[in-house]
Amino acid sequence: MSEDRRVRSVVRGTGSATAGAGSYVVTGAHHGDVHLAALPVARSAYLEQVEQIFPWHLVGRDAELTELAEFCISENLPGYAWWQGPAWAGKSALMATFVLHPPPRVRVVSFFITARYAGQSDRTAFAEIVIEQLSELLGQPMPSLLTEATQRGWLSRLLKEATRLCREAGEHLVLVVDGLDEDRGVRVGSDAHSIAALLPAALPDGLRVVVAGRPNPPVPADVPGWHPLRDPAIVRPLSASPHAQIVRDDAERELDHLLYGRADDRNLLGFVVAAGGGLSSKDLAELTGLSTDLVNKQLRAVSGRTFSSRVSRLQPHDGAKVFVLAHEELQLTAAAALIEDLPGYRDQLHAWANRYRDQGWPGDTPDYLLRGYYRLLLVTGDLPRMVACATDLARLDRMLDSTGGDAAALAEIIGCQSIICEQDEPDLYAMVRLALTREHLADRNSHIPIALPAVWVTLSNSIRAEALARSITDLAKQCRALAGLALALVAAGELDRARVIVDRAETVARSISAPGEQAVALAGLVPALAAAASELDRAEAVARSITYPDRQAEALAGLALALVAAGELDRARVIVDRAETVARSIPDPSVRARARAELVPALAGTGEFDRAKMVARSIPTPGVRAEALAALASALVAAGELDRARVIAEHAETVARSIPTPGERARALAALASALAAAGELDRAKRVVHVIRDPGVRGWAMAGLASGLAAAGDFDRAEAVASSITHPPGQARALMALASALVEAGDLGLAQVILLRADAAVRSIARPNEHDEAQVALASTAARAGDFAWAERVARFTYGPYDQARVLAGLASGLAAAGDFDRAEAVADSITYPYEQALALVALVSALAASGDLDRARVIADRAEAVAGSITYPYEQARAFAAVVSALAASGDLDRARVIADRAETVARSIPARGEQAEALAALVSALAAGGDLDGAETVARSLPYVGVRVETIQAIVRRADVRRARRLIAWALTEIRSAELLVRIAKIEPAVIIRIADEIAAR
Repeated sequence: MSEDRRVRSVVRGTGSATAGAGSYVVTGAHHGDVHLAALPVARSAYLEQVEQIFPWHLVGRDAELTELAEFCISENLPGYAWWQGPAWAGKSALMATFVLHPPPRVRVVSFFITARYAGQSDRTAFAEIVIEQLSELLGQPMPSLLTEATQRGWLSRLLKEATRLCREAGEHLVLVVDGLDEDRGVRVGSDAHSIAALLPAALPDGLRVVVAGRPNPPVPADVPGWHPLRDPAIVRPLSASPHAQIVRDDAERELDHLLYGRADDRNLLGFVVAAGGGLSSKDLAELTGLSTDLVNKQLRAVSGRTFSSRVSRLQPHDGAKVFVLAHEELQLTAAAALIEDLPGYRDQLHAWANRYRDQGWPGDTPDYLLRGYYRLLLVTGDLPRMVACATDLARLDRMLDSTGGDAAALAEIIGCQSIICEQDEPDLYAMVRLALTREHLADRNSHIPIALPAVWVTLSNSIRAEALARSITDLAKQCRALAGLALALVAAGELDRARVIVDRAETVARSISAPGEQAVALAGLVPALAAAASELDRAEAVARSITYPDRQAEALAGLALALVAAGELDRARVIVDRAETVARSIPDPSVRARARAELVPALAGTGEFDRAKMVARSIPTPGVRAEALAALASALVAAGELDRARVIAEHAETVARSIPTPGERARALAALASALAAAGELDRAKRVVHVIRDPGVRGWAMAGLASGLAAAGDFDRAEAVASSITHPPGQARALMALASALVEAGDLGLAQVILLRADAAVRSIARPNEHDEAQVALASTAARAGDFAWAERVARFTYGPYDQARVLAGLASGLAAAGDFDRAEAVADSITYPYEQALALVALVSALAASGDLDRARVIADRAEAVAGSITYPYEQARAFAAVVSALAASGDLDRARVIADRAETVARSIPARGEQAEALAALVSALAAGGDLDGAETVARSLPYVGVRVETIQAIVRRADVRRARRLIAWALTEIRSAELLVRIAKIEPAVIIRIADEIAAR
C-alpha cells in the first residue's frame, strides 16, 4: 500500500497527544465506543470470609499445624486426612488458621460448611465457591451458566487443571472442607446429594484433601464404598481445646444476655436466627425499626464470640458485611430458646420480602432476599413461596444484574422441581410455571454466536471456550458450537480435549428430540468426529445413522473431505459414491439438487474433476447449478488447474446470467465472483459484481472480490473496494480479509488500523445474527493480528440387496395388515437380511393375534425370536427382540414377553455407541408399554442417557398410564424439556392447569 494511502487511512489533520501505559490515545476524530476492559479473570473474596471464622491467634495447636504441613507435602501418606472432634474442639479454628497461613509451596482452596450462613451448607454452594477459587488460581474467568447438572464436571476438570499447574510450579494443592457434619444436602429430599460425594475418589498427583467434622453423622449414603472417606485410616482425632472452652463459656454468657436482656437485643438475635444468617446491619435496621448506627453499635458490643460477620456474596468487593451466630451450637441453642418466637420473626421476614416484591425488586433490594431468603424457605419447607420466588421474573432480572448470570436462578427452579416431583400427586400447575420460567432463562442465553467458542481457542483459553459452548441453551446450536470448538482444538493441537468435546457434541445431538434438528446436528458433527477423534469408522457410522437423506448426503460429503485430508482417497471415493446414491434417492427436486451440489467439492477433493463437472452440469436448478460450478472452479484453483478453472467459471457465469429470479441470480453471481477472484480473474470478477442489483448480495460479492485482491497482495485495490461497499456486513468482511492478508504480509500495525475500521462496520450492522457472526470473525482476525486483549473484548438409497430387504419387509407388513397371512409369510421367508425378516415376521404375528389366530401367531413368534437371535449386530438384534416382545404381548404370551424383554435389555446395554444404545432401549420401552408392563417401561425409560429419547419414551408410557402415574411422569418430564411438548398431555389430565397458565400469560 502506498505511503500516501497509509497516512490517509490512519488520520487526517490531527494534533498530538501522549498518555501512559494502558491508555487510549486519539488525535483525530473518533466515532463509536472505545472498549478497553477485557473479560475479567475470576476473583474470589472467600478468604475474607475465612478470616471472619477465626479472626484471633490460634493457641495450643502447633503440633496439629505441623502435622498438617507434613501431610501436604508427603509422598507416602494417603491423599485424604479427616480431622474429627466433638463440638467446640476448635476444628474450624484449626482449619481457618491453616487456610489463612498455609505452609510454603502449598496452595489452598477451601470451603467451610455451615448452616448458620444461608446458602453455605449444600453441594451447590460448595461447587460454586470452590470453582470460583480454582478459576482464580488458573487465571480464568468463571465458567458461564453453571447449573447443578454441569457443576460436577467443571469442578473435576478445574481441580485437575489447578493441580497440574501447581505441580509444574513445584507446589502442592490442598482442598480443605470444614464442617462435613453440617452438610444439609443429605437431609433434603431423596434426590439431594452430599458435598462428600463431590469430593474426588481418585486424586490427581499433587492434590491432597483435608476434611474436618464431628465423628457423627456417618459418611453419607451416596458416597461409594470404595471412596477414601470410608477408610478409617485417614481419621485424625482432635481433642477439645481448653482455649475453645473459654471462648464457648464467654459466647454462651453473651447469648444469655441477648436472649434475656433488652428487647432490642433479643429482636436482633431473633431475626438473625430466623433468617438463617446473611442479614446486614441495614437489613436488621429495616426489620427492627432501629437506626443502622444503633444496630452496628449493638452488634459490635457482642461481635466475635456471639456474632461473626462475612463479606456479602453479591457485593464482595464493596466491603458489605452480613452477620451470623459465631458457632453452630450457638445457633441451635438460640433457636431452641426462641422456638415460640421464630414463627413471628419469619412472618416479618416474609412481609419484608413482600414489600420489595411489590416494588418490583428495585436496585436496592437486599442481598439476602436474592440469595438467603430462598434457602430459608427451603429449610422451612415453604414450597408455595419457593415457587413464587423462583418464577418471579422481575426478581430473576435483579439476580442477573447482581450476579452476572442465571446460575442461582436455575438452581432455585431445579430445587423446586425436585421437591414437587417427590410429591405423591405432583402439582402440575407449579411445574408448568417453573418450566416456563426455566425456558425464559434459557431463551435469553440462546443468542451466543455459534462460532464464538472456537475464537476463544485461538486466544488460548479453551476452558472459557468450552464453558461458552456448553452455555448455549439451544441443543442444535450447542452441538454445532461444540463441533466447531473441536475442530479449533485440533488446529491448536489439543487433541485429547477435542476428543472429549466431540463425545459431548454427540451426546447433545442424540438428546435432540426433534428428528429434523437432530439430523442437522449429526450432519454437522461428522467432520469434527473425523478430524478430532480420528475415528473415521465412528464418523461414518454416525453419518449412516442419519435417517434424513439430504442430511445424510451432507454428512457423507463432509466425511469424504475429511478422508481426503487424512490421505485416504480410496475410502473417500467410496463414501462419495454412497453420498451420491443417497442424494439421488431424495424425492424433492430442489432438495435433491442442493444435496448433489454438496457432492461437487467432495468429488473434486478426490481428484475426480470430470465427474464433479458432470454432477454439477446435471443439476437442473440453474441457481444451484451455477453455485456448484463456481465451487468446482474454486477447487480447480486450489489444485493449480487455473486454465480449467477459468473455463468452468465462464460456464458458471453463463448459467448465472440466465437465472430468471433476481435473488437466486444474485446469489449465483456472488458465488461466481468469489471463484473468479480466487482464480485471479479480478477484473472479470469486478464486472460480475456490478451486475448484481441486490445491495446485500452485492456487498457480500464485493467482499469476496476484496478478499481476492488482498490475497493477491493488491492491498490498495482491496482497500478501495472495501471502502466502496455500502452494505455493513459485506464491508466488515472485506476489511477483515484485508487485515488478515496484512497480518500474513507481516504488517501488523496497519492490520490493526484496518481492524478499527472493521470494528466500526461491525457496530453498524443492524441484524443480531449478522452482527454476532461478524463479531466472531472480527475477534478471530484481531487474534491473528496479535491484538489478544481486543479480541477478548469483542469475542443409499439403491435397489441393492439391503434396500430390497427393506422393501420386502414393508410389503410383508402390508400384506399381514390386509389379512393375506399366507402371502405375507411367503414374502417374509424370502427376505435374506435377518433384521428385516424378523420385523416382517413380527408384523405378521401382530396381525394374526389381532385376527384371533393365537396359535399360529405363537408359532410365527417362535420363528421371529429365532431369527432375531441370529442377528450379529447388537443394535439390530436388540431392536428385533423389542419387536418380538410387542408381538408376544399382542399374542397374550406375557410371561415369555418378559423373558425376551430381559434378553433385549441385556443386548441393548452391551452396545458401545451410546446413541444406538439409547435408540434400542427406547424401542424396548415402547414394546413394554404396549404390552402393559408400565413399571418395567418406566424403569428402562428413566435410565436412558439422552434427554430427548428419555422424554419421548416417557410420553409413550403416559399415553397408556392412569392419571396418577401420568401426573408423576409429566412432572418429571417438565424438569427436562420445554413445556410446549407436554401441554396436550397436561390438558387431557388436568385442563384447569392450562387455563390458569394461559390467563397468566395473557395478563403479562
